[in-house]
This record gives sequence, structure tokens and C-alpha cells, in this order.
Amino acid sequence: MRNFLLLVCYLLAVCQAQAQKKPLDHSVYDSWQSITAPQISDRGQVLTYLISPQQGDTTLVIRWNRNGRELRIPRGCKARISRDERFVICTIKPLFDVVRQARIKKTKAEKMPKDSLAIVSLPSGKIKKFSDVTSFGFAPRGGSAVAFLSSDTTLIPKKLRSNKDVGKPLLVYHLQTGVIDTIRYVKSYAFNRLGDWLTYTLQPKKKKTLVGVYDVSTREQSVVSDTCVYHSLPKYAFSGDKMLFLASQDTASSGSKKCYLWQLKRGERKAQQLLAPTDVQNMPAGWGISEHSAPYFSRDGKRIFVGISPYIAPNDTTIVSFESPSLDIWNYDAAELPPMQKANKSMIARRTCLGVYDESTRRLVPLTHSLLDKIYMVQRGDAPIAYSKDITRTIVSTQWDIQAPEDISLIDLSNGIRKRIASASCSGLTISPSGKYLAWFDLKARHWMLYDVATAQTRNITQQLKVNFWNEQADTPSFPEEYGMAGWTRNDNDLLIYDRYDIWRISTNGKTAAVNLTGGEGRKTLRTFRYLNTKDPDDDQSIAPNERLLLSVFDTKTKKHGFASASASGHAAPSIAVLDGYSYSYPLKAREAEAYIYMRGNFQKPMDVYLTDNRWRTQQQLSHINPQQKDYNWGSVELVHWTAYDGTPQEGMLYKPENFDAKKKYPVLIYFYERNSDNLYNYITPQPSWSIINITFYVSRGYLVFVPDITYKAGIPGECAFNSICSGAEALATNSWVDKDKMAIQGQSWGGYQVAYLITRTNMFKAAGAGAPVANMTSAYGGIRWQTGMSRQFQYEQTQSRIGRTLWESPESYIANSPLFKLPNVTTPVLIMHNDADGAVPWYQGIELFMGLRRLGKPAWLLEYNDEAHNLKQRRNRKDLSIRLQQFFDHYLKGAPEPSWMKNQFSILRKGQEFGY
Repeated sequence: MRNFLLLVCYLLAVCQAQAQKKPLDHSVYDSWQSITAPQISDRGQVLTYLISPQQGDTTLVIRWNRNGRELRIPRGCKARISRDERFVICTIKPLFDVVRQARIKKTKAEKMPKDSLAIVSLPSGKIKKFSDVTSFGFAPRGGSAVAFLSSDTTLIPKKLRSNKDVGKPLLVYHLQTGVIDTIRYVKSYAFNRLGDWLTYTLQPKKKKTLVGVYDVSTREQSVVSDTCVYHSLPKYAFSGDKMLFLASQDTASSGSKKCYLWQLKRGERKAQQLLAPTDVQNMPAGWGISEHSAPYFSRDGKRIFVGISPYIAPNDTTIVSFESPSLDIWNYDAAELPPMQKANKSMIARRTCLGVYDESTRRLVPLTHSLLDKIYMVQRGDAPIAYSKDITRTIVSTQWDIQAPEDISLIDLSNGIRKRIASASCSGLTISPSGKYLAWFDLKARHWMLYDVATAQTRNITQQLKVNFWNEQADTPSFPEEYGMAGWTRNDNDLLIYDRYDIWRISTNGKTAAVNLTGGEGRKTLRTFRYLNTKDPDDDQSIAPNERLLLSVFDTKTKKHGFASASASGHAAPSIAVLDGYSYSYPLKAREAEAYIYMRGNFQKPMDVYLTDNRWRTQQQLSHINPQQKDYNWGSVELVHWTAYDGTPQEGMLYKPENFDAKKKYPVLIYFYERNSDNLYNYITPQPSWSIINITFYVSRGYLVFVPDITYKAGIPGECAFNSICSGAEALATNSWVDKDKMAIQGQSWGGYQVAYLITRTNMFKAAGAGAPVANMTSAYGGIRWQTGMSRQFQYEQTQSRIGRTLWESPESYIANSPLFKLPNVTTPVLIMHNDADGAVPWYQGIELFMGLRRLGKPAWLLEYNDEAHNLKQRRNRKDLSIRLQQFFDHYLKGAPEPSWMKNQFSILRKGQEFGY
């Protein structure tokens, strides 16, 4: 009896504690933490990560894995670990509140609070700091010195302190000795890979630059290039013993700089000129080397690659801007229309045609004549060939066909001669490590193709296999994409490719039968296995014959995630290391040790840092962020199933409050966008809205949140949304704890379109929120995605909008799927957000929807955030939207008072002063 009473008391206490938990409110966002920038040292004994609030000061955590000791650096960031694990170098940000006050006071940029540099000695834990640091550099492989640009005015002559045309002092700090050397007037700088050579550009005055080098071991400084108007920052060879840079004497402030190509080798006192600006053969007149040519070495340092582009003339200073016309001309057969050129202006300015420089002949051989041709190196430029993927011939048709054929060619690097090997609609183009084979997925044939360079033969390598290598869930009116590939095995022997569930090893010799590397276990258990490449980018990326592969595993039925392993030479079921109800980040491996760090979490637990050194037999939790979460009413999530109106099995997610009581009735918010149920175990951070409801926030405040997956068929996207979403809402409403009269929907972009469509189709929803909705497909079809400058036609004919035909082939489909023509049917109050700088869905679509509803006297509100994009970027606007969304839904679903912004027109004269909350 005594034990029974104790148990009753305990349960009552738990229930009382549960009842006392607070609902989330808008004040919690800023302090909610996340883990960012995790990294682990080469030997796996030291790791670092940042604990970052959404707004405020970060904390850098440095951990010694051997003994578990930790050091925390307030406001630390941008950490780098030395190869010998003796030092961590990082910057320290000024206090957030100090910066905020400086911004309030409109402090000039040069007087704003500056970062500091911290050098942490790991054996002793001592920290050496330098103030007023602009940037720092540290070599990734064994550097013994750190360099940093300083804004310390004591190091700058007084007359030059406000001169922006002059470089800053560069300090070089030697980690072992503490010796500091200073190099004045530095504009840019970089270490070589091993950290024993530092190069920099000097700018002692306007239109005067030099290139200098600093030998870390001898501490010797030397200028290796004479005074020029412009010098590019040198680019090192992988070996680190030579470098390339560009130099120009052009003084014009506009147009292209005609550049010379220079090379400096270790031990030489002066750089040697390799090429003059126009030392280019077989290119149009007026082409040459410019400041955008970006020269670089092949991996072995035997080849030099450099870009060639048409020279742009300087601006004509005799032309008066207010007297000259300002217009864009749209040509029907132009490769790129003005909106695309405007959106990509900076990229267009940097476009070049790649060439290869032969030091023996001192000739630059062009590898292409098209600025739209992409050249891909083999063996990082060491192989005698490269390959090209060129869309020049079909660029116009990409307006409506994003799977237009591409010309695939092999290029001989000795002479630039190319051989076209295919012209195909393809994806997944890849070349074997030694360059013997080229593979791609033919979108029309729905199979993988392999091209043998030696025999010049192409063959289909998957047609005999009885599984699909294309996306079986694809539901857009385009060719389905491939599932991807894991990589190539050593010596180009095999290609590892994915079907929906498993990994296949396909021999390149055409004689050995293909092998299901994962033994078909994926398809048997409906689990998806994928290779995780955790190799260092500097290392050989090919897969050794008997390599033990680290795999991710995802159970498509339960939505559980985990890790597994399999032999590259095997064909058996993978060994499951862990498979549970958590989401995992991509693991980071120590280069020289079997140690991994990663993040793990689920809806109830934040994404914390974990460590394993035994391939997940044990997992050690290192961080414990957001302890305040225990004080708030959180929630749970479950997978739900139902049958759509057309008989299709459906699934989705249902979120419930932590204090859910089946005897009560709950209002329901329904959010949707394509398919989301695979994210069952994702953590959802409370944060101000970018454009959609924050699920955690609403669940905490007593809502059920339903997230249905949507199954589509081409030509009827609106009805497909109705079929999946409304059938799910009806199925959910059969539960006694659902208030079927208090259900609302919310979506953004494609989800916003579906909201707009659904309120013309049904009156089952009490309220609706539509972000950036398309209202009129007939006008949206001919619109522009202003962020990229691309036409919107392709997305109606081939991708997300899913009509599958042109406007002229099926005008009735565009009208039938457009909410605008059915607005008289609407009875649901709707809150629209559409911003005037939306780069994805033209702003006039939201206006068409709102103006139609207004004309018909339907309750509607339009939130237009000025100069904001498709999804909100500015935090102040995100917080505002979060408040208005809550007030809107609380009013219609919980009976909360109608806020004044919904009732009253606010004067433009009080904009930014009154908010009507």
C-alpha cells in the first residue's frame, strides 16, 4: 500500500509538471540553439563545433577526445585545427549587443567593432589574442604559422588610415616560437597547401600593386613581380612549389583588363612571363586573357589551364548617360534573354573558354569556342583527355525543355581536338578515375550508358537487369532522373550505381555479370542503402576492391535512419550498425583514424553532436543544447495512413501536443508541400517563419498539425491536391479528438497554389494561408522567374506545375487548374503573402488572387513585404509574419479577438511605426 501511494504521488507530480509546461511564444526564437560547423582533426583526437543561437553570441567548443576535456570560447567561430593537434585558431566576434548599438548609432564601417583572433594552445589551454582582425589564413596540411590582416591603427601610418585604396598590415605569427613578422600594404594573401610558403598582393597606393612571397621557415620576404595596376592572387600547384598569377597595366576602371600570365617557382627570385594577353591561337579576334581567366595547374603540375574570353571595351566617357537610351532588346533566337543576362550578370562577366598551356611549345591551345561549354578534367587535369558537356546548340529550347539534349565530347588536351561521342538528354555524367570510360544516364532510354574510350563503343549496361534505375516515384511530365551512383572502383574496373533500394556493381569489361552489392536486401526489406564517401578531398576517391563501405540506410516503411556497412567486392546483405528513430547528419571522418562526428536528433530531441570510434556500436553524445526545451509543452509525431478518394494509399504525418488529451477536441492546421513523410524524425526548431507555419510552435499551443503527402498525375495537379489532402483531412476528422469545424490549411509557393485551388474546390476549411500562390496559370506560364531570369514555361510542361502540355495545346487544362476562374466559389477567409521582390513566382500572381477576391467581396488579406524575396530573408519580417499568421489562425480556429491589422486600414504615413498587432 505504501509503495502504491508513492507511485500515485509520483504520477500526480509528473502530471502536474506536465500541465505546468509553458506553450512556446514568439520570445523564444532568438535564444534557441543549433550546432554548426563541426570538424574533427586528422588524427581524431580534437574536434570543434559551434553552439549558435538564432540571434546572439556563439560559443566555440573545443574538445579533447582522449580525456573528454572541453574548452569553450565565447563568441568564437571559424575554427581551424592544426595538423599536429597542438593548436586551434579561431576568430572571436564582438559582442552582439555592442554591434547592435553601433548599428543603432549608424557608426561608420571603418569604426564598427572588429573581430579578434584567438590562438589556443591545446596542451596548456592558454589563449593568445590579437584585436582588430579582418581575416586570417592557415594551411590545411601542417602549417606552422598563421597569417592575419589587421585593422590596428597603430600599425598603419596616420595619413593612410582612412585610405581604402591601400592594403592593410599582414601579421605572420609563428605558432611554436611566438615570433611575429609584419608585411605592410597587403590586399590579399594565401598559404600553399603545406603552409611553408605564403604569397600576397601588395597595394601601397592606388593603381599600384605588387606580388610578394614569404618563406615561413626562413622568414624571408621578397617581391617577385614588378609594379602593375592589377595583380591576381597567385594560385599554387598541388605540390606547393610553384604558383601562377595574372598581371595587367590597364588603367581603365571599366571593361576587361588585358592580362599577362606569370609563373613563379620555388627558389626563383623573380616570376617568369608565360603568355601575353593575346598569345592565343584559333580564337576569334578580340579574345584573350583577362582578369577572369583564373589560371590553375593540373594535379601533377605539368599542365596549366587558363580561361580565354572576349575583351569588353571600356565605357565610352563621351556618352552622357541621361542623353543615351536605356533599353533591353529581346531577340526571339537569342541564347539568353535580357532577364537571364541581368540575373547572371556577374557570372557572365566571368565566363571564359578554357585553354591549356603547353610549356614545351609555349602555346595556349583552346579547348572550346563556346562560353556555354563546360569542360571537365580527368584525374584533376593529369590525364591526356578531358570531356565536354555543351548545351550551345540547344540553349534556346531550355526555355521550355530543361532536359534538352547535350553534346558530350572527348577532348585531346595535346591539340584541343574533340570527338563527339553522344548527343543525348542525360544526367549523372561521370568519367572513370583513369579516364578509360565515360558513363551517363540516358533519360529517354531510362538506362545507364558506358562509353569505352579505347574502342569508341557505347553500350547499355543496365538493360539486362530486372530493376529500374530511374526514379520510380517520379510524378512530373518529364523523363525521370536516375537514382545516382556511388562511384568507380580502383583501376576503372567497376561502376557502382543505385536502384531505388540497392547498390549494383557493374563491370566495365562487359564480360563479368553485374552483381547486387547489397545482396538485394534493400528491395526485400524496403530499405534504401547509399554509399557515404568520407574520404578527404585530397585523397584518391576511387573505391578499393575490398574496401569496407560505410552506408546510410533508410527504412521507407518506418522512416527510421541509420548506418550500415558492406564490402565493395561482396554481394551480401549489409551489416546494420544502427537503425532507429532519429535523423542523422552526414558523418565527418578523421582522415587518419576510425573516428566520426555527426549530429543526431528527432522531433523531441535537438540535433546534438555525437562521436563514434567503433562504427556506431556505441554513440557518445557530446553536446546538450536547448535545455530550456523541457520547460515547454512540446509534442509528438506519428505516421498516419489513409486512402485517397481515387483509392490510392496515402501517408503523412500527424503532430500532437505533448499534453494531448484524447477526451478533448483540437483545432487542426494542415501544411503540405509535395511529399514530407520521409522527414518523420526531423527536429523542427522553433524559429520565426520564412513563409510557412512553424509546426513546433503551433503544436505547443494546442493545435494538431497534419502534413499529408500528395500523389500527382500529369494534367490535373489541382485535383490531385484535393484527392490527397482533403481525403486525409476527412479521414483525420473521424477521430473524436479532432474538431472538424476548426480545420485550416497553409502552404507556400507550390503549396500556396494548392491552397488557392482548394478553397475554390471545398468549403471544409475555416481559414487558409497562401504564400506566393499562382492564381492564373495562363499568365504564369509566360512569366519570368526573376531571380534566375528563366522562363516559367518549362515548369508547366515538364516539372512541378505538372500540366505536361503547352498553353496552346491544352488551354482548358491551364484554365481548369487556375484558382482565378473559380473565385466565386470561395467562402474561406484567406491570408496571402506575396512579396514585391519575389524571384520565383511573379508578384502579380498574388495580386491577381487578392484583387479577384476583393472584387467579389471575399474576406482576404495580402501581406507584401517590401524588397523581400520568395521566402523572407530579413529576420524582422520573419518575426512579423509569425505573429500575423498566429493571430489569423487563432482568430478563426480558437476564437481569439480579431487583430486591428485585419480590421483597419493603416495610413502609409505611419508605416514602420504602427503594426496593428
